[in-house]
Amino acid sequence: MLDVYLIGLGIAAIKMQDYASVFLGNGLIAFITMTVISLLILIHLNVEQLWQLFYPKKEQANDPHALTCQACHYTGPANSRGVCQRCHRPLHYREPYSLQKTWAALIAAMILLFPANLMPISVVYLNGQRMEDTIYSGVVSLIESGNWPIAIIVFIASILVPFIKILIMILLLCSIQRCSQTDPVLRMKLLKFVTWIGRWSMLDLFVIALMMTLINRDQLMSFTMGPAALFFGIAVILTILAVEWLDSRLIWDSYGKSKSTK
Repeated sequence: MLDVYLIGLGIAAIKMQDYASVFLGNGLIAFITMTVISLLILIHLNVEQLWQLFYPKKEQANDPHALTCQACHYTGPANSRGVCQRCHRPLHYREPYSLQKTWAALIAAMILLFPANLMPISVVYLNGQRMEDTIYSGVVSLIESGNWPIAIIVFIASILVPFIKILIMILLLCSIQRCSQTDPVLRMKLLKFVTWIGRWSMLDLFVIALMMTLINRDQLMSFTMGPAALFFGIAVILTILAVEWLDSRLIWDSYGKSKSTK
């Protein structure tokens, strides 16, 4: 989440201009450079090549008992302990209770998003006066201060993304359980899309954490998180877990069942 953290750092710096003068230091330049280099390394890193280089293992896809590991993507039969021969992760034909765990995580996340959006997510004490902001009011304050691009980013990451992610996951789960004939390639693309956008929901929490560390002047001015931050953080983690717990092979299974019943 280095890219999300970097954007959060920029938003925190812009919001801090309401309380103090912010100057670009050498440490920030070094951090931005390190983040960009790290991201480039992660983008060009080929995990499969690393497995073949440090732990070479011949694929056994033709074996009748072959299973595909969801962690390292090795295809072959499980060893005597029922785990992957390469990364030693437990192997299953299909992940047990995948749909049940995904539904449970989504329902819990939907419940938590209500207090996360209605309660204050940040609290600022300025000269003894308490000021609270919800996620929505924070976006409005950014718009009023003229920071339209930042306001749009925060709105998309903190409000739009969680609800879109939950909606797409519900559609995918319903399509699996109803054996939908919808193109499985399209459903797989939707699953990859929610996997990618899910981490951007952490943007608001990164901004709050940075503001808490940078703004602390005892009785004159201090910044702390509100009760909504806990609900929002748990909801984001639950949506990430919901995506991780959904066995994507069930999408292809449901499509196969829909074709066989025709």
